Amino acid sequence: MNIILRPQRDLDIKGASLLQQKLFSLFPAPPQSQWVLDLVQVQNVDHFGLTTLVTLRQAAQHYQSYLYLFNLKPSVRYMLAISELEDKFEILTHLEDLSCEGFRIILC
Repeated sequence: MNIILRPQRDLDIKGASLLQQKLFSLFPAPPQSQWVLDLVQVQNVDHFGLTTLVTLRQAAQHYQSYLYLFNLKPSVRYMLAISELEDKFEILTHLEDLSCEGFRIILC
């Protein structure tokens, strides 16, 4: 299963909760699934959002899947950097960097 999750709001308490609920509704995921969080609409991430990103990363590892972050705004990169999480995530610059096709886009 290859999905692109595209949050439609900042990853604050409400946005982070919506993202987590949407992704967890897709479990269990087959091994080797690729999950792309397209953060093009996300301007800010607070501690709730950071916690959710870490939780999603752990879930991906549990299901032997891959989690990628895509379209990060400078403010989101900054929050990842100051929380020392930037190196914990695979950040894509182009979707073409992925080796498979057939992604399902889910807005949340």
